Amino acid sequence: MKHNDTTITQLTSFSLEDAEMIRKLAAELGADFKALSTRDLEEITTSPTTYLFVARESTKQKIVGMATLAIYRIPYLKKAYFDDFIVEKAYRGKGVGSQLLEKVLSSAKELGASYIDFTSNSNRLEANKLYKKLGFKKRDTNVYRLTYDYAKV
Repeated sequence: MKHNDTTITQLTSFSLEDAEMIRKLAAELGADFKALSTRDLEEITTSPTTYLFVARESTKQKIVGMATLAIYRIPYLKKAYFDDFIVEKAYRGKGVGSQLLEKVLSSAKELGASYIDFTSNSNRLEANKLYKKLGFKKRDTNVYRLTYDYAKV
């Protein structure tokens, strides 16, 4: 299947079927996955600063890829961050990821971001090749995380 058999759109509303497809894709992102509730997806799709883009297989309308873009302002410019970029295994290597990322990048530019940052596991060899192909440069920086355990709240 070629990438022109998929369409990329921003998800601004969703069906229960869409929610289930997104949950299945999100589960592929790693061990830290926590199932998204309908409320979580509503928060994402109605946020004025968070954009969820999906790749749909055109004939079945199946969601086969997704990426999240966040745009936020700091005192001197607007920044963009993208996250949770995933393409279903059967659709990898067919241009879906490139098409999805091109939409994320053009949207960040249209929304006035000065640059876009993200992190990627070094084990994701194909994804890292794609990032370099699209012009991203690896930065020498430390990434820190403080985790809150909301399960106990």
